[in-house]
Amino acid sequence: MRIALAKILTLKPDVLLLDEPTNHLDVESIVWLEEWLADTFDGALLMTSHDRDFMNRIVTRIVEVANKTVTTYGGNYDFYERERDIRREQLLASHKRQQDMLAKEEEFIARFAARASHAAQVQSRVKKIEKIERIEIPAEERVVRFTFSEPPRSGDDVVVMDGLGKEWPLPDGSVKPVFSGVSGIIKRQSKIAVVGVNGAGKSTFLKVLAGQTEPTSGTINLGANVELGYFSQHAMEILDPKKTIFETVQEVMPLANRGVLMNLLGAFLFSGDAVDKRIENLSGGEKSRVVLATLLGRPINFLILDEPTNHLDIRSREMLLEALQSFAGTVVLVSHDRHFLRHLVDRVLEVDHGEMRVYEGNYEYYLEKSHHFAH
Repeated sequence: MRIALAKILTLKPDVLLLDEPTNHLDVESIVWLEEWLADTFDGALLMTSHDRDFMNRIVTRIVEVANKTVTTYGGNYDFYERERDIRREQLLASHKRQQDMLAKEEEFIARFAARASHAAQVQSRVKKIEKIERIEIPAEERVVRFTFSEPPRSGDDVVVMDGLGKEWPLPDGSVKPVFSGVSGIIKRQSKIAVVGVNGAGKSTFLKVLAGQTEPTSGTINLGANVELGYFSQHAMEILDPKKTIFETVQEVMPLANRGVLMNLLGAFLFSGDAVDKRIENLSGGEKSRVVLATLLGRPINFLILDEPTNHLDIRSREMLLEALQSFAGTVVLVSHDRHFLRHLVDRVLEVDHGEMRVYEGNYEYYLEKSHHFAH
């Protein structure tokens, strides 16, 4: 992705069209691209993006495509969101006023329709209300609130690591060290971000935590009553392509009734007939949401998430963020969505040149202390 971008940037184009440019970039690369677009590039830029921070730093207009119309907003993403909500309120208000007025007119017509003396007035009112352009309210993007069942309580120490290390064997017989000497305790209910440049070993660390691969040195122990759930980009490949979305979720929650399952799927933005779509016909984002639904629907108290937001659009990201904020268990995640990290995590683990550093504070605190992005 970075090479593809670099090739385009060297052309010094007048117009750049970028379709989700941040999707496969780590935070460092996103920040670099952001600065390059803001400071160096002086052409025009048109892009799609799911990254709020990125859009807020760069764009000055938002074009919304919805309800078969295109609406332009002057401003960045935050401005668009506020303005959209204001316009929606205004639309609802004028719709209500119009409905009240129509009801009055219709009442008059019904009352005097049979009287010859009022025939002319009735006719003119009928004509009047036929001419009125009706205010349409676009189908509300319904957001289903799903409250996750309280997971079973784990012990206070969820993970205890002692001298943990991992190396991968290389084809030539040598080994590539990923990280080593990691000791520490992950406490119940912490929300932890694992950060570091691409290839630093974040995903490997998560795999070791999740028991997907054995550590090469040291020990890792899960605490009492820890029920673990792991999400990775590969989780999507394990889904049965022939099953429907509903069947997939039903399989992991066999005791739940249809209403509960429909509600869970509604929270993950699948409603009505959509739940009968087969897995093989889904987009990457839809598959991600199915996997997340199967995780969050189960009584899990320790979630390990490797880039759960990768294929998700903004609404799905907000939905997932709210779900994780109210999740009563423990979370360890890798994500390059800074909006997500800022609003969720309370401590940060940085993997850097094989070492692990702990920052006992939120994402802002980590940025400040690590001097990564001084600006």
